Amino acid sequence: MLVYKVTTSVHIVDVHTMRTHEIDAVNYWQYTFKNLCGRERLQPFIVINVEELDQADFSVSRATIRNKFKMC
Repeated sequence: MLVYKVTTSVHIVDVHTMRTHEIDAVNYWQYTFKNLCGRERLQPFIVINVEELDQADFSVSRATIRNKFKMC
């Protein structure tokens, strides 16, 4: 899961299925979870080639319908 937006809820996307989810404030503070890595462990990189995968293999979410996220 990757966080892609933080508002009154935390918006996340599952990178395997491209489905989006929201975690509201009540659930965020009630259930604790650990992050895999923080900003200090990230490294810049350059994407040289992108190949889109067939969308038929993935569960369809609102974000994938609007072409907000694509599996590549």
